[in-house]
Amino acid sequence: MSKVEFVFKFMRNIFWMFLLEGMLAILTGILIIVYPDLLGIFVGMLLIVGGIGALAAACKIKKFTKFKIEL
Repeated sequence: MSKVEFVFKFMRNIFWMFLLEGMLAILTGILIIVYPDLLGIFVGMLLIVGGIGALAAACKIKKFTKFKIEL
């Protein structure tokens, strides 16, 4: 039973990662509209944060795919 709860905790963490990444993208878009001169900096920051988030998610997915769920 603990394996099932562990997988659900992992899914909750992925939800928060995507939520925060989406909020950062919206904030970046608003700031680009207000300050168009900062476009390069904000796009670069968004790509770096998105890349780090994707790598973190890939590592967690790789780690947790070893478990088999038996109900």
